[in-house]
Order: sequence, then C-alpha cells, then structure tokens
Amino acid sequence: MAENSLSQVVSINKGNNSVCIEFLNEGMPVVRTDRVAAHFNRSHKNVLRDIAKLRAKCPESFCQLNFELTSIDVVQPNGGTRSMPAYFLTRDAFSLLVMGFTGAEAIQWKLKYIEAFNALEAAVMEKRASSLVEAAREAGYMQGRDEALGLPAMEKERKAAYLKGMAEGKRLQTKRDGLNLLARILDYRARGLTQGETARLLGISHQRVSELLTRARKMGLPSDRPARPVQGSLLEVSHV
Repeated sequence: MAENSLSQVVSINKGNNSVCIEFLNEGMPVVRTDRVAAHFNRSHKNVLRDIAKLRAKCPESFCQLNFELTSIDVVQPNGGTRSMPAYFLTRDAFSLLVMGFTGAEAIQWKLKYIEAFNALEAAVMEKRASSLVEAAREAGYMQGRDEALGLPAMEKERKAAYLKGMAEGKRLQTKRDGLNLLARILDYRARGLTQGETARLLGISHQRVSELLTRARKMGLPSDRPARPVQGSLLEVSHV
C-alpha cells in the first residue's frame, strides 16, 4: 500500500460503541492500530510489538499489501503532543493480529470489526460495480456515436476510393489499348500499307490513324511507309 494514502474515514456505530474504518485512495478499507488497541484493552506499544513479530514471519509481499506505516499525534502529560508510529491494517492484517486476543469482550469486538468490514467491502463492491456499469454504458454510447458519425464518412471514402480506382484502371486500359493500336498501325505501315488501308483493316477512322502516327513521330518512332512496299495482299496482312 502507498504510504499516507488515506482518503476517507467512516464510523460504523454498534450500540454504544463504534468501529472506525478508514478508506485508502485505492478504496481499501483499513483500521488504525491505536483504535484497535483501545477497543481490545491493550497498550498501543504492545500492539506494535505484536505487529513487528507478525511482519517478521510474513512474506514481504504480504506486508506491503496489508500493513501501512503511518503516524499519530499522542497527547503528552505536559499537554503537548508527540508524533508516534502506527499502522493501517487491512482486513487480513487485522485478522492475523487479533487472532490471539482472547476473552468475551475481545470476541465481541472481533464480531463488530468483521461486521464493519463486511458492510464496507460490500459498499465498495457495489460502488465499483456501479462504476463499471456506468463506464460500460458510456463506452457503448461513445462507440455508438462514433459509429453513427464515422460509418457514413467511411462509406463515402470507400466509394470515392472505388471510383478513383475504376477511373485509374480505365485510364491505364485506354493507354494500353492506344499503345497496342499504335503498334499495329506501325506494323502495317512498315509493311507498306497506306493510312487508308490501315484504317480499314483496324476498323477506325483515317483521322485516328493520322493522329496516332503524329504521336509516333513525336515519340521518335518510325512511322513512314518504306520506299518499296513489302509484297503481300491486304488479306494476308489482316491475318498477321
């Protein structure tokens, strides 16, 4: 437990007596040793001695979780106060400490402390459960809100990406088709076909053939007919 982490003090009244349970910041119910000593009619000095013996026999991990050193102001005979050591004890540490305390009155105080711990631990669990329910409700609301706000935007983005992809694919296909067409035109021209013959074979306009040949010249590609056309009929060329 973290030292000096006390956050709240709660008194549980039991008839003419009261059990004082204190809460640490992490919500752990604890009792202070000077109050335990008073209730069980023992000197605080002897209680601290008993705790020292317990700590010597317990694992360090248990001691860190269940015994927290603190200090209290003790009134002195001269009217002044003196700071003295004390401990906050968890339920487990308290149980170990009072296990050896005997007598009818000791049993009654043990029962009062047990009832007090039970009541406050139940309250802590209920509060934590309520907090978890509220947190879950808030998380669900936030998730629903984010989905309500985010899904249309995501759908819009997906649609935009799809349309962009389709447009890019169409552009690339058009480019590929154009390059394939240009390659066939150049092949036919190399065989000695005129622009008109090439256009008829490819099923495109004479103007389209002319545009592609102009493009080929700009790209530095040979686009003119050879001086002496290659022998062969249009039918033979169309099957190449």
